[in-house]
Amino acid sequence: MLYENTNQTRRTLLRTVGIAGLAGVAVPSGARTRRADHETIRVPEDRSTIQAAVDDADPGTLVLVEPGTYEEAIEVETPELTIRGTDRNEVVLDGEFDREHGIVVEADGVALENMTARHYRVNAFYWRYVEGFRGSFLTAYNNGDYGVYGYRSRDGRFEHSYASGHVSAGFYLGRNHPFEAVIENVVAEHNNLGYSGTSAGGDLTIRDSTWRYNRAGIVPNTLDEADPPQEENHIVNNEVYENHNTDAPAKELTYPAFGTGILLWGGLDNLVEDNEVRDHENFGIAAEPNVAEPSGNEVRENDVGDSGVADLALGDPAGDDNRFADNEFRSSLPEDIESEAAVSDGSERVTAVYEEQEQRAEDGDFEAGDWRDQPTPDDRPTMPDPEAPPRAADKETSWET
Repeated sequence: MLYENTNQTRRTLLRTVGIAGLAGVAVPSGARTRRADHETIRVPEDRSTIQAAVDDADPGTLVLVEPGTYEEAIEVETPELTIRGTDRNEVVLDGEFDREHGIVVEADGVALENMTARHYRVNAFYWRYVEGFRGSFLTAYNNGDYGVYGYRSRDGRFEHSYASGHVSAGFYLGRNHPFEAVIENVVAEHNNLGYSGTSAGGDLTIRDSTWRYNRAGIVPNTLDEADPPQEENHIVNNEVYENHNTDAPAKELTYPAFGTGILLWGGLDNLVEDNEVRDHENFGIAAEPNVAEPSGNEVRENDVGDSGVADLALGDPAGDDNRFADNEFRSSLPEDIESEAAVSDGSERVTAVYEEQEQRAEDGDFEAGDWRDQPTPDDRPTMPDPEAPPRAADKETSWET
């Protein structure tokens, strides 16, 4: 694991113990098993700020935050913590359009739960270089880059969460393979991209979620050659509609994705199945070259309709073994996209749409809204029992509603 802060503080030592535990060395206090006899630190009853509670917490502690507006930027370096609000809509982290991040986690096995973060210049909830993470019942809105964000991490999940009004993406998992992660039961709207996953994959599933009113919906992508191409996402049973919102924030680098529901943008070996995708200005489901040629992708049993250019699309050039089968659709480019077992020849008309939008991005010739004044969301469902004992932060552990 890589961390920027190398000072030998108490938090650094505790973090080191947690990392050793994940490598097979026993962790004290039964942190990984989430015993019911965990310690609880209450904010503001026991500590006046969330940061003070985090700084004083041992691995396995529950930091339980009462309703209020917390004007903080929190850094977490102690492993195996759970930071949880008692009311998702009433525990609010506020960046006041000045602070960079709401919560930055640089320790393994940390769960963030049942709270809202708004008005940060960069990210709302951010895990980086960690093994084991979870975000549950989170609301992130009107932040300057990402909402719920995992970077070069593995073994985690985002669930029962909401993100809107972000310049890059509402939800992001990037720059790692295998990621071993799940995004499930989330809603993303009014973002540049609902989901972005740069050079990420390997046991990575995006399922049972709603992606609407973004500039583009679900966009696994290869954006550069800094890491291997994006590959091996499973995108299943999502509702994806009306992702052509010109009032949402925009970013020049990803503007070409505008108007597509699910875009495999330089992606390899992805499986897209059983999604309902409708009403997009350009394409419903598309695989398009970007740094890498799309290859080995399977698009099957989706219901796709009301697309302005084509419901199903494969750009040119394309790699081998892209398969489109058993989808319900009305239009496609190429027109015979389902006529053969595998499609290698893409359509120049598809790529022309993306190239035109890329040129508009370079020229600055596109409409975009300001992330600071995107719609304020309604209240979201809060965690049923905020006093419950902590659960592990990993891919397999979920809070059922």
